[in-house]
Amino acid sequence: RAHRPPHCRHGHGDAHEPRAARMGVRGWPDLGLLRVFRDRVPAHLVHRAHHRRGSAVTFSPLSAAFALAPRLPLGVVMRAAHVGAGVLARRGGAPIERLRANMARLTGEQPSRDLLITAVRSHIRNYAEELMLGSSRGAPLLEGVSFDGFEALAAASEDGPVVLALGHSGSWDRAGAWVCAHGRGIVTVAEKVEPPSLFERFVALREGLGMEIIGVAKGESVFGSLVERVRGRSVIVPLLADRDISGSGIEVDLGRARALVAAGPAALATKLDRPLFVACITYENETPTGADVRVRCVGPVSAPEELAPGANRVEALTQAWVSEFAAMMAERPQDWHMMQRVFVEDLDPERLARARAEHERKNR
Repeated sequence: RAHRPPHCRHGHGDAHEPRAARMGVRGWPDLGLLRVFRDRVPAHLVHRAHHRRGSAVTFSPLSAAFALAPRLPLGVVMRAAHVGAGVLARRGGAPIERLRANMARLTGEQPSRDLLITAVRSHIRNYAEELMLGSSRGAPLLEGVSFDGFEALAAASEDGPVVLALGHSGSWDRAGAWVCAHGRGIVTVAEKVEPPSLFERFVALREGLGMEIIGVAKGESVFGSLVERVRGRSVIVPLLADRDISGSGIEVDLGRARALVAAGPAALATKLDRPLFVACITYENETPTGADVRVRCVGPVSAPEELAPGANRVEALTQAWVSEFAAMMAERPQDWHMMQRVFVEDLDPERLARARAEHERKNR
């Protein structure tokens, strides 16, 4: 997407997509558990492990936010996100420390306290914008988007699909909505989240903005389905790919360290014999009540004619787009919403080996 897709992971897409879980939302601090009864709460606000009448369920904060936020003025929601993010950043915790470490590995420098607070605000702003997109009160979000390189991207999609590699940065949904509003179709993949009703809301939001969505569960491959869906069509295929969730990731240089990213964009471009572009999405003109979105897109990206020993074209093409993305992202590290483990030195070798073995088993 210049949107969110995507995870063809991945599209890391980590986008990541927000995940409602027992601890609330992935990447957010622990919001605690609220035990309620099934018959007292609307179905879309809860995640039920059991379906018996009167069974206890876990309250989903993000589902509740989806129901409440569009009823409020945009400025109120954005200001609340700004203030709340500042509080979360100062409280700290594991997700905040992971964000700090990832920013340092991207740039080679430890972020200042103020820059880290700005990064958390950027992260939460993206979620707040998702809550409002598609509603009448969120209409102003479709403005304030600049897209450097859109003409070249659109031209490349005239005679067939063009693949767009993205990272989890800025507001990919606002960028994707802008692309659709300017006459280009988007087909992407999105990571399935729990509860299913929450994922359905994400899909409905994006489809309402003009995007086509293919859902993908963690460890699942939808590569074949994606190939068939886009082959021969004049569409843009944005994929969040700056982290891997499939067990089939490619190890690359990302900033100042080695990282595991998704093979999806390079593999799809190679399979379809179509151009691969890369974009970095960031914010600008930030205020407590919102910000503009800037998309910088470059391409087509190409692999070196002479590959490194043992490397194949997909691996080389992946490193090529990651290098472009990292260079742009390092200029605005506060807009990289990476609160997950992506760098190799942070990954559990045993879990990684099991994920790769499971991926190989499923794809024999």
